Amino acid sequence: MKNSAMRVWMLLVFSVFAAQALGQVEPVVAPEGIPVESDWLYRKHYAQIQEIMNLPLGQREAALENFRNKVDRKAKVYQYMPGFFGEVLKAYKAAGKKAEADKLQAEMYRLFPELKPSPVAQMQSAFQSKDYQKAIQLGEQVYAESRDKQAAFVLAHSYIATKNGPKAADYSQKALQAMGAKDGIYFLAWLAEYSVSQKDVAKAVQYYDQMLSAYPNTVPPNWNAAQWSQTLGKGQLLKARSLYAQKDYKGAIAAFYKSLESIPNNAEAYLAIGLSHWRQKEHSEALGALAMATVLDGRGATKARQNLETLYKAMNQNTLDGLDDLLNDARSKIGSE
Repeated sequence: MKNSAMRVWMLLVFSVFAAQALGQVEPVVAPEGIPVESDWLYRKHYAQIQEIMNLPLGQREAALENFRNKVDRKAKVYQYMPGFFGEVLKAYKAAGKKAEADKLQAEMYRLFPELKPSPVAQMQSAFQSKDYQKAIQLGEQVYAESRDKQAAFVLAHSYIATKNGPKAADYSQKALQAMGAKDGIYFLAWLAEYSVSQKDVAKAVQYYDQMLSAYPNTVPPNWNAAQWSQTLGKGQLLKARSLYAQKDYKGAIAAFYKSLESIPNNAEAYLAIGLSHWRQKEHSEALGALAMATVLDGRGATKARQNLETLYKAMNQNTLDGLDDLLNDARSKIGSE
């Protein structure tokens, strides 16, 4: 009998020493007459938590989990356990222990499911950190479940960033539908450029027209005036070329002149204006535009010179006499347009 009692006592002593060696702290138990929920017991438990936090970093997590498993669920300290584990998580990160931090984060989500961020929050976090593949994975899940506007926005941007054109176009259209033309102006601009790259001029023109309708007299937020002017100029040029290809020369002339308001001194535009006037037998206007295209010496200048000389000769008894005066007059207009 005495030997049995001795063995039990020795086991208890060994357990205490083993717990101390592992850094484990046994939660104080409320004495008789003191409620488990009392502030008195909370102060005792909090002091023990601070004792755990003073342990070497590698022992804190196990000691905290042991304490949590053994403390009474009704004790006030229990509700604050996520915050204590969070302190260890911060310490891991500060020490550069990424593997330990990631493992503890996963364990915290298991122990405290309420801490786990929603798929939407995870998607936004991945997007903000430019982890586009993760943002896409989460975004597809969120959008499939809820048709969430924010998910469409994140997916469109993420697919653009990863150069997945078809997917970017699909979600840009969805984001645009959800946000409207004003708020979705970036997606309109991207879709217009993408349509051009896909040689779908008609669709590109539609997107540019929507941009102009959304902001007819003002620059969109987060755009500068020069950037907006260039974008509108591109749209007008695209529309003008489309009209020219359809042989709507009157409409093309108006659109090319409109593009010159945003992209002045564009030789290509003046060449097209000159050719459009010529096809309408408006020869004087054609000469003036072709002269401008020639002296601007940009893309289309060589072709403009050839057409200018051909038309000028036809109107001046097959001679180029006086052509230099016409060219000098064009030069004087550069910069004053």
